[in-house]
Amino acid sequence: MTLQKHASIDALTQYLEVNGVTYAYRRFGNDTGIPIIGFQHFTGTLDNWDPTILDGLAAEREVIIFDNKGVGNSSGVTPDNVWQMTEDAIEFIRALGIEKFDVLGFSLGGFIAQYLGVRYAELIRKVIIVGSAPQGAKVLEGFNELIANGPHSDPIELFLYIFFTRSERSRELGRSALSRLFVRTMDRDKDATSDTVNAQAKAITDWGKTADIDLKKFSAPLMIIQGSNDEMMDSDNSYAIFKQIPNSLLSYYPDSAHGSFFQYPDMFVKQANDFLDNFQP
Repeated sequence: MTLQKHASIDALTQYLEVNGVTYAYRRFGNDTGIPIIGFQHFTGTLDNWDPTILDGLAAEREVIIFDNKGVGNSSGVTPDNVWQMTEDAIEFIRALGIEKFDVLGFSLGGFIAQYLGVRYAELIRKVIIVGSAPQGAKVLEGFNELIANGPHSDPIELFLYIFFTRSERSRELGRSALSRLFVRTMDRDKDATSDTVNAQAKAITDWGKTADIDLKKFSAPLMIIQGSNDEMMDSDNSYAIFKQIPNSLLSYYPDSAHGSFFQYPDMFVKQANDFLDNFQP
């Protein structure tokens, strides 16, 4: 369990066995006491994090990214519900010996972040959620259809379709973001399997039907980042989260969609580091 101080694209993939499951993870940055742990989007693996964002955070703190159960290079079966994903993540984090941490939850990872903030409040210092939605969000009824309608024959166009708006400026920034995701050439993660895709899709659509946590009990300081036009999550749902959580901040990024922090990585890093270092509600 080594902390590596070099850039995210060079950080070696490490492995940790917990209760028969082998978790793949990378750990890098500056050890200042409380790490920030990343929780990924639908089908996302270690190599779907933007290195500009990871390195910007790692300049000021320790960063840990990992593949949850059954995803990428981690073994086991991917759960089909967010609660079990959360429980698996907690087992892994405790096995690392971490007693307190910050959270970066993107999309599906933002669902896990909401469970963490309510049900594991004693472990959480601060939380950042990007492109997410609360339980019961009606827009998630159309998740499978939205994904199915994407241009699957062209991986670049599919990435732009999911994460960016239709404007040429947003698409240009999207292409730049995609190129950053492939700067790392060695020791890359496996893509999500069809079993993971199906399990996570069910977890996402079921999240839109669930109502078993009370966000008013979310006590950690929270920063919410959202694009102006996130069709997948419905941008207005970030405001719905903001209204329910007392110690929260909300930023909408212009002409952006589900991948808002991919589009504005430098602005995100500046905001995130300031929030993590200085925000006191």
